[in-house]
Amino acid sequence: MSVSFKFVAIVFCSIMIFGSLPIKADGLNFRKYAGEFMEIGVDARAQSMGGAFTAVSGDVVSTYYNPAGIYDLNNTQISFMHTQQMIASVNYDFLAVGKRQGENRVIAVSLVRLGIDNIKDSRQAYRQVQQTGDWNIDWSKIKEFNASDYIFTLSVAQKWLKDWNFGANLKLIRRNLADHHANGLGFDLGAQKKIFENAQVGLAFRNITTTLISWDTGEKELVKPSLYLGATYLLNIPSLKSSIQPVGDIILRAENRNKSATVNSGAFSADFAAGLEYTYHNVLFIRGGIDEISRLNLGAGVQIPHIRIDYAFTSYDYEIGNSHRIGLLIDL
Repeated sequence: MSVSFKFVAIVFCSIMIFGSLPIKADGLNFRKYAGEFMEIGVDARAQSMGGAFTAVSGDVVSTYYNPAGIYDLNNTQISFMHTQQMIASVNYDFLAVGKRQGENRVIAVSLVRLGIDNIKDSRQAYRQVQQTGDWNIDWSKIKEFNASDYIFTLSVAQKWLKDWNFGANLKLIRRNLADHHANGLGFDLGAQKKIFENAQVGLAFRNITTTLISWDTGEKELVKPSLYLGATYLLNIPSLKSSIQPVGDIILRAENRNKSATVNSGAFSADFAAGLEYTYHNVLFIRGGIDEISRLNLGAGVQIPHIRIDYAFTSYDYEIGNSHRIGLLIDL
């Protein structure tokens, strides 16, 4: 067993064990699942492949999935994604820029916004009718408020320990809900390695130090660490001028998710995601995948000089509407 693998294994065990321990502190109210708004995914290509993007490299969107993946950027890249969810009531946007800094380092910045605007607040609008004792609504007292989440990420990646690419994220988090707000700070670490020609593995520790989000009300939200393990293989088919790229991820958490996870044991749980991309002439892309909560994802992409346009469809229950994502990648 290599020294680097032993180091990774020790770090992983320590983080997951200590991350699973209950945290108690006087005057603090910690909440689980506080980081769900950071688990939505930010890229149409990745989403159409089930979100299994931990081992994929070369796109600036890796700032979200695995910061080590941005090391393979050859040129400056700009990525943008937009989607509307929950029957168009939720707007979700992503913007990222990455640039190589010398021979052995790549730096990128990205911004995520998840927002719901003009939410009706009728809590002060109910009034009692004196004659009947019934209640109705005073429409003049209905107010509106917004809810939004922002994640600003600074990413850096470089080669280290021979064949390993390593990356790190610094995340600044801002949450707004009506007249209240919260701030948070988080860190991610990632690594990728080619194990043989056209095959690559990756791992990403998200919220590795445990991310604390603090509200102006005094309430605290805790985001525990999670580990993503991924693998991918690029199968070239020269006779058809095509290629096939399967991808797969294992997601490990220590949040007592119980039956909401695919596999669980005590505080620990595991989920799985997988996908496939078919490429024709390096111009047309057809994709499909199953994400960690077993939703079907489909998508396609078109490459023109310096620009790739991607589309992703995610199947939801009919009550909340399906999701359609549009992504744009510009290679300068």
